[in-house]
Amino acid sequence: MMETMTNNMPPIRMLVLTLTGRCNFACRYCYASDVDQVDMAEETAMKAVMMAGKSGERFLLQFSGGEPLLRFPLIRKLVHLVEEHHFDAQMQVQTNGSLLTKDIGRFLYDHNVGIGISCDGRPSVMDRTRLMKDDGSSSQAAARGFRNLAEEGIGTGITCVVTDDMVDELPGIADMAQFYGNVHQVGFDILREQGRGSTLHEPSAEAMTKALEAVYRRMALLEQVTGRHIHFTQEDRAERLDRTGKYEFPQCYAMNGEAAFVDVHGSIYACSSLMGRDKYLLGTVETGRDPDKVREVGDFIKKAMNRCRSCEYFRLCGGGCFSRWLDKDGHVRLSEAECAMKKFFIKKYLEKKGTGLQSGL
Repeated sequence: MMETMTNNMPPIRMLVLTLTGRCNFACRYCYASDVDQVDMAEETAMKAVMMAGKSGERFLLQFSGGEPLLRFPLIRKLVHLVEEHHFDAQMQVQTNGSLLTKDIGRFLYDHNVGIGISCDGRPSVMDRTRLMKDDGSSSQAAARGFRNLAEEGIGTGITCVVTDDMVDELPGIADMAQFYGNVHQVGFDILREQGRGSTLHEPSAEAMTKALEAVYRRMALLEQVTGRHIHFTQEDRAERLDRTGKYEFPQCYAMNGEAAFVDVHGSIYACSSLMGRDKYLLGTVETGRDPDKVREVGDFIKKAMNRCRSCEYFRLCGGGCFSRWLDKDGHVRLSEAECAMKKFFIKKYLEKKGTGLQSGL
């Protein structure tokens, strides 16, 4: 029985489909490495999209994995399903880039599916952090994907995972973003100490700030040389929060009861980083979300993240990421690296705006 709308059940505004647990990479920090190495049934994926679309509200639809492009034929079907039903879905795929052919890139672009590629910097860093299962070079594999998109005139964003053992090499991400020529945005994702990432650590606040200063200087220098401006995701976010005034954890769909992260078996969790934890299980695609569980999980996350509201940066930050604050033992503790990153980009945004922290808030 499919989920039915009730007065106390918010619509799904973020639907993430784990189309497969399989991946051709074995990244050292992968928080999803414990996902079963099987594929999501086509029927499950289609039911999930219908469940999110029936509200008539706009929602974000992300194709995830594993490596989602291993299921490109299913992605194609789901895109057509969205179009046939005229769902107001903002579609995107986050990929390691290795399977991005020109034909795949062209289909995604023509059907308004945003493309994000995971990239950690120069080849020496990429090949160390993002291992391939066939012992190939991840940097070369990703470069082919970037090149295929560039030759089709298609832009992409980069997401860079940051750990304590590569943070000093972070400025290399600026070089690679400019080198590929079709990157329009760079975002940073602090390590989540789950899956394979449970054996690693996030950088210190000091190391994170120092690295970001170096990245910012490097990007500014390269912009002068190339004339290409590349946005930072976190800086753009501060601008958006300032402009809209919607700063009460807008990115945390789980807290707001608007999230559906579907695993390969069709179980619905509050966040992709929380998959496999019964405490955050909201229901299944077959039965729909349980209103009591949605409310219970949302209230717990809200309480756990309450300390953010007393921070002077809150209005231009929007609050921390609960799943990143949740450690491998299930304890919630502040991510100093995440806070340092957000404060850094807030200050950069305010500098450009020509205001200080107090006047900017």
